[in-house]
Amino acid sequence: MNDPHFKTGGEIKAAIASRMAQLRARLAKRNGDLDALMADRPRLRSYLVRSTESSWRGHGGGAAPLYSREDISSEEKEEIQQLCRRVFEIEQELRRLELIRSHLNDRQTFDLSYEDLLGYGFESSMSTD
Repeated sequence: MNDPHFKTGGEIKAAIASRMAQLRARLAKRNGDLDALMADRPRLRSYLVRSTESSWRGHGGGAAPLYSREDISSEEKEEIQQLCRRVFEIEQELRRLELIRSHLNDRQTFDLSYEDLLGYGFESSMSTD
């Protein structure tokens, strides 16, 4: 096919497989980080307890909380939240791609937008033929 927007189901499936492999590698690293957190019971406990507090206190919100040296910092709390958000996002993307892949006909042709091409994992060839 000469038009870069038109792809067959088979071409899309191949691009999706590549994209899913990349996502699985990123997920494996983040899952390792999450496993390390779950193995560190004091740190996990501190995160869970600190996660129950409101992150924003208005005027007259009372005394500021007092943390012990063993408690995680606000930065660590934010890093853990970001890690969990990213794991969720990657897992959602993998599920979306799997659903699309399972319903594609290899011979059917699709006119894809640039966003679709990127989302399915098509790579730029950087050549101008």
